[in-house]
Amino acid sequence: MLDDQLSKALDIRERQGRRRQLLLQNPKEAERLARLVDFSSNDYVSLARNTRVREAWLKRLHDNGESFGSTGSRLLDGDSSTHTQLEQRLAKYFKAPAALLCNTGFDANVSLLSTIPQPEDVILYDELIHASMHDGMRQSRAKVCVPFQHNDPVDLDRQLSSALGSNLLRDIQDGKRNVFLALESVYSMDGTVCALRELAHVLEKHVPCASTRHILVDEAHGVGVYGRGGRGVCDALRCTDLPSARLVTFGKAFGCSGAALLVPSLWREYLLNYARPLIYSTALSPAQAAAVDVVLTAWERGELEESVQALHARIAELYESLALPAPTAASLPPAPIVQVQSKEVKRLAAQLQDAGFLVRAVCYPTVPRDKERVRICVHAHNTSDEIARLSLAVRAVTHASL
Repeated sequence: MLDDQLSKALDIRERQGRRRQLLLQNPKEAERLARLVDFSSNDYVSLARNTRVREAWLKRLHDNGESFGSTGSRLLDGDSSTHTQLEQRLAKYFKAPAALLCNTGFDANVSLLSTIPQPEDVILYDELIHASMHDGMRQSRAKVCVPFQHNDPVDLDRQLSSALGSNLLRDIQDGKRNVFLALESVYSMDGTVCALRELAHVLEKHVPCASTRHILVDEAHGVGVYGRGGRGVCDALRCTDLPSARLVTFGKAFGCSGAALLVPSLWREYLLNYARPLIYSTALSPAQAAAVDVVLTAWERGELEESVQALHARIAELYESLALPAPTAASLPPAPIVQVQSKEVKRLAAQLQDAGFLVRAVCYPTVPRDKERVRICVHAHNTSDEIARLSLAVRAVTHASL
């Protein structure tokens, strides 16, 4: 019976064209896609293919003898001086009280939102936050979780003014409940940059007690792209003091894997004691922690500035070629994520792939049904010629579909 139910669910997705498969399940397709120009991966600063960084990492492994695997959770046998020293470096680099390594950004968000908010607390969240934040809220002890329209301070003000109920609002005003605001610095599917200062101002207006208002910022797509030395959007906006917690991930512009929560020292200790994804998972391997450490050194030395400048130059070229409005906050340049919405996104993506460019169709349920799109990611390794040819192809296939 169970097999029939599972098969039926997969068949429905197959008929709807929404069934997911691993790329290497079709080796010929994988080989075809490997020949295309990369406008799909999250390797924004091209660090995953940076030979100097890779050689520095291999030398570090050879010289220091970091073990291949961690062999256990951080709280049992998986801790090491490599982990501890990296956390100390990350806290100092990102100007945070403390850092806590996590296996993935997903684990980090689930840990944070399922653990820190208490039963009587309130979470307000941007409607487009990542799935990991939603999963964290589902497991959270906080019973009140309220969305507001994407990046919209006016709607946040409306929710805080009327949607929570008079008793709850009175408790918030009196400092009897903590209020959490969950945001992304760069939204992964839309490329919009968070209006952090404006949203923080609204929160401060309604939550006068500083000790009960907390902003949580997922910087997964912001670090490496924005800020001094790739420190992210909060640094670029000169407001690292606003969030109580920031999440930085290493699988995108850092070209590695893993993540870290930048939090108060007390929160770090609380997470170590209560965050189930951390407590019950084998720790990030020392070898991977060493990779992050090597990348951090490259950022500190300013070795990656040229790559960041190349990235933003290519982004600007794409926006100019496609005559796109830049969805950014304040004076920040556009993000490397560009969306082309269409009612026939799979056909559009296939046409762009036929033209030689690796892009992906993003369909429901990853995005709303009426906002399916082709997602284009720009990288430092993309050339001006590739940008020009991609722009021509996008204009050609979108015009043909009208």
